[in-house]
Amino acid sequence: MKIIATPNHTSSDVVKSNPLKGFPRVVAGGRIIRIDSKKPYLERMVTGDELNHGVKSPNPSKSKEIALLETITANLNAGIKFVDTQEISLAKMGGKLSEIALSLNKAKSPTATVQERSKLQIIFEKAKNALFQESISTFDHSALFSDGPSKPVIVAVPTGGEWEGLSIERADLGQPGIRSVMKGKVHGDGPGLYLDHNSIRSAFSEWRSLCTQNRLNWGMLVDRLHGISRMRQRIHHGDNWKIPEFPADPQSGPLRRPHRNN
Repeated sequence: MKIIATPNHTSSDVVKSNPLKGFPRVVAGGRIIRIDSKKPYLERMVTGDELNHGVKSPNPSKSKEIALLETITANLNAGIKFVDTQEISLAKMGGKLSEIALSLNKAKSPTATVQERSKLQIIFEKAKNALFQESISTFDHSALFSDGPSKPVIVAVPTGGEWEGLSIERADLGQPGIRSVMKGKVHGDGPGLYLDHNSIRSAFSEWRSLCTQNRLNWGMLVDRLHGISRMRQRIHHGDNWKIPEFPADPQSGPLRRPHRNN
């Protein structure tokens, strides 16, 4: 997954990525992993290497259904941690955008001297570098952010006798306002375009949308986690539950896709 700018921060050069680039990843066995198409669907998309193909419980007193639901619980918790880590990074980005906005406001003041504007450019560059460092953050070796449309991280959960794929979106930083900030400057003859207030407003608007998306992802995962917990309780109280089968026809896809093609 390619992220905006470069580590030495010639940030006027923004790396472009094609739509939906990156490796497809799933949460399986409590870890975020790349899909291994050679493995059976259950191991590929749910258990990982944690359990055998038949979902045999390592604890003889535990049914394979309970063992599988515990694995799904671990997968959902890993997805929630991914989103929580993303939220922390987004909060830090919001702080850096505020520093950038303040630098721009002060640099545009008619009373600011050349020396003051030069100092504000240094402050701006530090905030921009910190923004870049957050943009390359990862969780469990998986990028939290992308530069343009990217493939989501998928959590497979059983619902209504089928497997459903929940899509955890990587926050897309390749949007016009954020790109302008990463290419911009507030003073000096160095590379980059001079920022204006419209660019900052756009960046803040895009950032708020990413924060909203993050909370929606969090709510979706927590809701399903509660559902799996209730299912485990029903099994403990004697209710029967059958592990859903994955489709035999690979053309139909292994997961029901309620809200995007995952």
